[in-house]
This record gives sequence, C-alpha cells and structure tokens, in this order.
Amino acid sequence: DQQLFTSLKLAKEQHIQSENYAIFNILSNGEIECSNSLEDECDTEIPGQALIYRPARQHVYSVLLESGKDGAYPSVKEWFVYFGNPLQQPELVQPVQPPIPGGTPNLKTLWFAKGPDVEKQRYSTFLACFHLQDMMEELQALEAPVAGFCCLLAYLILQVKSLSLEDLNAFVALILCLRGRSAAQLAGLQLAQVDSRAVHLGAVFIRGLTTLLMANSACGFPFRMDDLMPWKLFDGKLFQEKYQQSHRGCSMEELLEGN
Repeated sequence: DQQLFTSLKLAKEQHIQSENYAIFNILSNGEIECSNSLEDECDTEIPGQALIYRPARQHVYSVLLESGKDGAYPSVKEWFVYFGNPLQQPELVQPVQPPIPGGTPNLKTLWFAKGPDVEKQRYSTFLACFHLQDMMEELQALEAPVAGFCCLLAYLILQVKSLSLEDLNAFVALILCLRGRSAAQLAGLQLAQVDSRAVHLGAVFIRGLTTLLMANSACGFPFRMDDLMPWKLFDGKLFQEKYQQSHRGCSMEELLEGN
C-alpha cells in the first residue's frame, strides 16, 4: 500500500546515506545479519551477544512490521553468529510487541507526524523496546549520549545476570570520565595488562550500540544518531582502566577522578 511504499522509500534513502541501521533490509527482505563477534566461548556466564539483544530486536521488528488480520507478524530471518550456531540457515524470529499501553504507534505516526506529542511517542516507544518506559522522565533529564548509555546499561543489567556491582561501577565511571578526555589523552592511556573479561564486556556493550541505533531508526529518531555513536559512549582502554580499578576496590572518588 501507499504507506508501506512511502516508508520503504524513506528507509532506502536513509540507508544509502548511512542514516539508519538495518531498517531497509528488514522492511524490504525481512532479513538481518551479523556474522562476526568477539566473545569468549569459555566464559559461560555471559550469554552470546546475539541472544542478549534478541528480545530488544524482537520489539523493534514489531515496530517496523505490520501484523496481519489474524494479529500474527511475519517472522524475520536472522543470520546472527554465536557459540553453537553454525550459520548454515537463518533463524526465524517472531516480532514481539513492546509493552506500550494502547499498542505500538504505526510507522506513519513515528516517521512522518510532527509535534510534541509525537516526539514523546517516539521516545517512549524507543524506551519500551528495552523495557525502560517507566524511566522516561529520569532519562530525559540527562544529556542525550549519557541517556543512551544508561538505556543500554540498564538493559544489560536485566539480561546478563552475572554482571557485578564492580562491573556496573566501571561502566558508570567510563561514561562520566569519558566526557572530559580528549582523543589524545585517550590514545596516550597506558595499561599494564588487559583483562579478557573486560574485553568481552566491552564487545557486548559495543554490539548493543548497533541495537540502540536500530531502535532509534525504527522509532523515528528520538535521539540524533550522532549522540549514539561509539566514540561518544565508549573507549576500550578507558574501560579497561576503570574495570581494573573497580575490581581492585578503588574508592568511588578515585574511580570518578574526583568528579
């Protein structure tokens, strides 16, 4: 129909201009792929990245795809690598409606309508994809990159039961200390050692940013894409430093560098 055609046309334009992530492929082919990963097969406490973010992706699919007259959605073909998945055929994943009172707004509203009520709908739909719709007021009070970071971290806490308080403190210290560091300062960071679990957690977080960007595109850009770019939210060496400090039992003042 005309609405689907218009949505596809816009998604294609944004896809060509690298302004959205995965949306056009989902709308046009019902397919998405991620055939690489960086994770430790021996660390069974941290699930595969593809599985951690699948619940959020399922909500994004339901935002993008219309259900039929019987209420059923078309399934999405996922080619996502994780331990034990040989990628010989896609997994068929069902869209799941996010927990939004009154149902999910349609794409015509999310992508083309204007006004403060629609902006609120975009933000709340985005948060509902990560089950954070009840935190809207608190998150809107933060700078956009920090709010995006907190969305992803809160989602990880819900999905990865093995995250410790030390891990959480390291992530929070990372985003607060990253704001005041220049690129040259970050490049000059020296590490005596590298912790493999911190590398694994960092990779999980970075993979989550792709899910965050996909949800942002699907919901009509409640965030500017620039505010969710990896260099605004993460640095591997700084996270290693904060992870090691936190797990050594450093004081909060030292962890946050007196800020």
